[in-house]
Amino acid sequence: MFAAIKKVKLELLFILFFVLTRIPDLGNDMFNTDVWKWKARSYDFGTGVFTWNLEKTIQKYHPGVTLMWLGTAAIKVYNLYSEYYPAKDVTEMTFQLHFVQKIFVVIAISISLAFSFYVLRKIFGARKAVIAMVLLSLEPFNIALTRVFHLEGLMSGFMLASYLWVFFYTLDHSKKERLAVSAVFAGLAVLTKTSALFMLPYVGLILLVETVSVKKSLKWFLSRMGTWVLLFAMTFILFWPAMWVFPGKALAAVYRGISDIGIEREHIQFYFGKLVEDPGPSYYFVVIALRSSVLLVVGIIGLAFFGKKVFPMERRRFFIYSFLFVVFYFVQLTIPAKKLDRYILPDILVLSLLTSFFWIWVFEKIKGTGLVKFAPLVIAAVIPSLYLHPDYFSYYNPIFGGLKKGIEVIEPKWMIGTREVVRYFDERGFKRTFGDISFEELASTYQINNALTVGFQEKYYTQIFPFFRRIGGYAVIEDLTPFAVKTRFFVYPVWDDISSHETRFSLEYVGTIDVRGVEVYRVYERK
Repeated sequence: MFAAIKKVKLELLFILFFVLTRIPDLGNDMFNTDVWKWKARSYDFGTGVFTWNLEKTIQKYHPGVTLMWLGTAAIKVYNLYSEYYPAKDVTEMTFQLHFVQKIFVVIAISISLAFSFYVLRKIFGARKAVIAMVLLSLEPFNIALTRVFHLEGLMSGFMLASYLWVFFYTLDHSKKERLAVSAVFAGLAVLTKTSALFMLPYVGLILLVETVSVKKSLKWFLSRMGTWVLLFAMTFILFWPAMWVFPGKALAAVYRGISDIGIEREHIQFYFGKLVEDPGPSYYFVVIALRSSVLLVVGIIGLAFFGKKVFPMERRRFFIYSFLFVVFYFVQLTIPAKKLDRYILPDILVLSLLTSFFWIWVFEKIKGTGLVKFAPLVIAAVIPSLYLHPDYFSYYNPIFGGLKKGIEVIEPKWMIGTREVVRYFDERGFKRTFGDISFEELASTYQINNALTVGFQEKYYTQIFPFFRRIGGYAVIEDLTPFAVKTRFFVYPVWDDISSHETRFSLEYVGTIDVRGVEVYRVYERK
């Protein structure tokens, strides 16, 4: 046993590193927009599993199965914990469970990335693998999306592992177990989100190229691809209980998610200051520019000039296959009208690996031995993560204007500046209403006039209200008139300030809320 652990000690250390870099303030940093839906789906999913009502494991077309498994397991662990350390109120319980569910997701992602680390270590050596995976782990957008109870971080980790293991197989066709690992991770990726179906044609392309390059027969290709697809399907069926008894209904839900939601439905958002349904083919170029680190963007430019030196002939295949992954996945995302910045994360991970090798090539030219000479590179990756903590979604590349310009180009779909918003009102000295009294109960008493009540647009309300309950205040949905007419303050983001459209009552501007010196929200008071 100890011998086996020793063989993967670097992978275990990487898991520890990844988890420790996510733990600070995890559970206390943010609630993403869909988190309450996924928490409810996890509960229903678990109920379906434990009561053998397996139809209930069809909760969403994504299908989000891996996330719901993790959410269910976290609920069981938290229930055991709460028996010995009960929360003093509902709000405290909400934050405690949020942490437990997110740490389960973080651990799952770290394990998938450890499998990727293993491949890189075997191909490029321990030193390059360590540096590449550290830089990948510290990409600001990757940190942001691996600290939430959501799909993209999980799916991207599974997709990266699936790609690297099929590439690992191309280096030695006798190692069929590598192909099996790739298939299992692809199955887990698709169980997370149907965007990962990309892996089927992509793996087919790689195996087809291998068939031609090493002059194998069509039978060889069909055998390898058939094995991969079979193991992929087995994983998909094994981990989704609905597939055991309701396969038609489960697959119909997945198909609906692809055809009706993923392709045909648009997603209205602010893009360069205008509301658009489809931001067009330029969108993900802009996202990569704004959401990637300085190291990644400069590294892409460096590869354009020095790619042949960074990846000499014996390593050229890795660059080509990675480049094909980035291009084809980019195209897949660009075709549908529905586009969101977080969808590009799988490409950012692969680009991070490629650009990491550029920076390794640069720093290898410095005299010295060991990892010490790479310290400036690692420090350059660590500083932004420390500076942003814990508000990683507020990151926009400083090369292109940073936060100030970024929010004018791509609106933050998930709330940023949560701490600044809460701090702004927490310092105003309003009467605090603790306990579990609802806003409706409070509104029926005269104390509503002295309480802290703040209105938000619905998409932000779902992310901010637990923080206001924790300080004894109330966040409300500004669209709900019965609540809004009894709410004192209203907050609007600068890119979507609709205060001038308010006709139910008069609003008076009272101040701004800044995030790192940039005006992000405007505060109004109901007269």
